[in-house]
Amino acid sequence: MMKRIYIILFLAGIISLPARSQEVISLDKAIDLALKNNPKIHAMQHQSGIADAKKKQVEASFYPKADVISKYMYANNLPNFYPLLGVKVPVMNGSAPNGDYVMLHPMAPFMNNARDLFMTDVNVVYPIYTGNKRKNALTAMDLLKDAYNVQTQESEADLVLKVKNAFYNYLMLNDVISVYEKALTQYHKHLDLAQKAYEQGVRSEFDILNFKSKIADFNSKIIELKGKRQIVMTGLKSLMALPMDKEVQFSGNIGDFFNKKELLGHPQLSDLQQNYLKLHYLNKMQELIATKQKITWADRLPVVFSFGNYHIYHGKDFPPFDKTWRDGYAIGVGAKLNLFDGNKTRAKMDELKAKSMMLSDYQDGLKLKLRFDYKKVQEEIAALKARMDAQKSNLEVSQKAYEIAQTGYKNGVTTNIALNDAYLKILKVQTGIINLKKQILAMEALLEYYNGQNK
Repeated sequence: MMKRIYIILFLAGIISLPARSQEVISLDKAIDLALKNNPKIHAMQHQSGIADAKKKQVEASFYPKADVISKYMYANNLPNFYPLLGVKVPVMNGSAPNGDYVMLHPMAPFMNNARDLFMTDVNVVYPIYTGNKRKNALTAMDLLKDAYNVQTQESEADLVLKVKNAFYNYLMLNDVISVYEKALTQYHKHLDLAQKAYEQGVRSEFDILNFKSKIADFNSKIIELKGKRQIVMTGLKSLMALPMDKEVQFSGNIGDFFNKKELLGHPQLSDLQQNYLKLHYLNKMQELIATKQKITWADRLPVVFSFGNYHIYHGKDFPPFDKTWRDGYAIGVGAKLNLFDGNKTRAKMDELKAKSMMLSDYQDGLKLKLRFDYKKVQEEIAALKARMDAQKSNLEVSQKAYEIAQTGYKNGVTTNIALNDAYLKILKVQTGIINLKKQILAMEALLEYYNGQNK
């Protein structure tokens, strides 16, 4: 008795378990999730931080550089290290000796006797003039950050395009499945009609078997379409970085999206050339190379700097002064000019010039491709719309033909094959219109991508 109570309670607990909630996701939300969660976008967003760090490195050159060098050592001259040690050398007056002699001694810090040494130097250096190299380097870092940001925006726009295409494919499959499910319902009605006609002796058993075969075909087709929809859903989840086991449903239908797009006009080619993010990125890179050329050219200009030094040492003097602690300072200005670097600067300039020409050619090629693609998309949209208008007319004709075939079948005039063909034409036209709307939406999304829209 107790076992039965446990079983009843267990089953009651299963029945009362809440169903897993299914999140409904719109296209806008799908785009937001993709931009928020996509790892590639996250990785590219770090490029801006890299540019900021590079700029801070450049800003550091505007401050003086200070360093401290301190040494403590023990020095001992090896025997015979100075072979002329103690030798008297005559003092020359022009080319003739003047009769005086000087005893040779080693130069400090290599003393005659072993001793310990201590040396400390504090050095400060500040560039006063660098040929605007530092100023141009700051400009280059700002341009680099802009280029990184545009590159990130282009990746975001590309991701949005992929999300839109996948989303439209999902909705298209949804609508097609709905059409097939309605067709399946209609074929069940055909089957009922055939069975009644068979009972009345008007139709043969072949009609019943034929309709059952069509129903089986449609069931198989619906299963296939649902499988494709699941694959598209998996792809969308990957783009949004959602868990594969998360229950989601994507809202909307192709017709509503198509009607909204119909109200919007297409951008002009001039707008696309101005807003296309790939072109915008190349423009930024051209500006960056031009600034790098200024920086490289500055290597040929003199560098003026100021410097200061404070020093403390012990043990560097000749005996007996090597026991004295000494300190002092030195300040001044200096100039540095690279006279010859083996044509390295010229080669760098040639490299930057070649890169600039390469980017210019890329820009020209991208503009030509954009113009071609724009015209192609415009023509494809016009052709798709013309085909859709024709399909709408065909749908009216097909629906009328089906009504006639249905009436004829009821009266025993039309065969089941003619009835099936009439309905299949309606089905084909309906799915064709859905597919055409999806293709037009995909073309519109491509134009939005070219126009630099990342939302």
